[in-house]
Amino acid sequence: MVAVPQTSSDDRPDGRQSLATAADATGEVAPAAAGPARRYAAWRPWLLWGAALLLIGPGLFVLYLLQSRVAPYNSDGASNILQGQAMLHGNLLLRGWWASDVTFYTTEVPEYALVVLFRGLRPDVAHISGALTYTLIVLLGAMLARGRAKGRKGIIRALLAGGIMLAPSIVGGTPVLLENPDHAGTAVPILALLLILDRAPERWYTAVAVCVLLAWTQVADQLTLVAATAPFAAVAVVRLLALAVRRRPLEEYRYDALLLVAAGLSTQLAKGADAALRHFGGIFTHPLPQQLIAPAHQIPSNARVMGQTILLLFGANTGGKPHVPVDLIARFHLIGLALAGAGLALAIATFFGKRMDRVSQILVAGIVATLAAGILGTELPSLAHAHEVAILLPFGAVLAGRMLPGLLPERWRQGRVVLPAMGVWLACLLAALCWAASWKPLPPTNQGLASWLVGHGYKEGLASYWQANSTTVASGGQVLVAPITPQANAARHWEASVSWYDPSHRRANFVVAAVNPKAVPGGALSTAVVRKSFGQPAHQYMVGPYVIMVYRYNLLTKLTNRTFPGYTPAMPPPTGLAAGRASVGAMQAARSVRDEYGV
Repeated sequence: MVAVPQTSSDDRPDGRQSLATAADATGEVAPAAAGPARRYAAWRPWLLWGAALLLIGPGLFVLYLLQSRVAPYNSDGASNILQGQAMLHGNLLLRGWWASDVTFYTTEVPEYALVVLFRGLRPDVAHISGALTYTLIVLLGAMLARGRAKGRKGIIRALLAGGIMLAPSIVGGTPVLLENPDHAGTAVPILALLLILDRAPERWYTAVAVCVLLAWTQVADQLTLVAATAPFAAVAVVRLLALAVRRRPLEEYRYDALLLVAAGLSTQLAKGADAALRHFGGIFTHPLPQQLIAPAHQIPSNARVMGQTILLLFGANTGGKPHVPVDLIARFHLIGLALAGAGLALAIATFFGKRMDRVSQILVAGIVATLAAGILGTELPSLAHAHEVAILLPFGAVLAGRMLPGLLPERWRQGRVVLPAMGVWLACLLAALCWAASWKPLPPTNQGLASWLVGHGYKEGLASYWQANSTTVASGGQVLVAPITPQANAARHWEASVSWYDPSHRRANFVVAAVNPKAVPGGALSTAVVRKSFGQPAHQYMVGPYVIMVYRYNLLTKLTNRTFPGYTPAMPPPTGLAAGRASVGAMQAARSVRDEYGV
């Protein structure tokens, strides 16, 4: 005989049977909706977080886009826009392209290509891509700070990290974090990699993913070696030594050993990818300067610059001129900087503790390595190079989110104190972001020059780096201005394509010069240098600070060093310094904001 279960105390008082005791007529237990309900309960937190990101993300993107337009784009951003367009036209390897000492080939250039696909060739692509990149940094940072915490605890951790990054400084922070592609964008794949490491099971395939993603990011930016690859390896060694000290079973060594091998192999995989690109004629990357270690007398200066840079990255800097809202917001940002500092101090103090998780250790190692590289190296000679260590902002914010909430008294964590206080803090930061987004956008760099060239029918010409690619993009591709050396006698192998200098397919008949080159941001060719290289022009036209020198022959025939790669080590980068990228552009952007708005 089959017993039929009777109604029990498990049944709900409203008359509906509980999922645990529902039975069919034959007496067999029927789980009813137990399966779907349990699956929904498991997926509910993910759905809620996903919905929150979908609501918050677009709003942040719009605000960041509006703030990004406050600073002008420059030839660095224009170069990546043109590279993205080349990819769209089938040149996936960027054959014949000279890059700078960093390519962003596997990270931001594909992003630019997608934006060009939908928006076309225009300066706003740099602003859209910069805003999108920073939105991803904030969202990924918040998710990584949350870790595996659930409920209110997870929300507090995510909001703390997101709040620290929420409102970049209008002065200095805009060009470094929201503008032309630079090392700040490298934080996106690194944060994504750390998120995978935080959530994925400790299996061999996770180590394989770490290896591939590290190599992928290293191809784009060698900063990854300092900010991620070396910290991954160092933390793996520390954890292996800790296991050895505690004499743990050999199977517990396996995962960290795999991560150590993955970090080491990633460097060789990246070198192999670079060699393959070179073999097939792909994008050429300039080597880093040979002297990466600063002389002893420069270290104190580097330390002072690092302090100024940290203030800028965390929004606690001012523009130099008295400006009440900017100064007030800068002081308010000191809260976020203090939180990040407290999180780092706590993480360092507990670094070797048993409860210290792997991701937090990697963040600590990444921050320490980046600070050391900036102070002891040659990559941070001035505040204009703040982009070199921009990853300190998301790393510090995430570490604060992961470390600090656990210090709060339990009664505070129930929401009576922390959430209201955090709500006020975030509201003030959001107000600062909205205020920055309300500023009047600046016109694209060299837009007047581009419009004049298009209006007068000039199609191809030559100029200094800072007037070349930015003018090409500002014209919507209707004019091609190729960069040449300061001596105006050779092709400039820096963010340029060899096809621009082929006299059998191109005909350049004008040069953009300046009466006073020093008065032009980044500098320009002088009329005397141009005459020395190309002779007396047939016509000259004044366009703002520029002199358009028109000739009756193809100027490309006079240029040397037009072969690819044809790298000349003695040729300095556009900034006049061996290290760094976009320092002149950063100074130009900051100066434009200060001059326009008096801050």
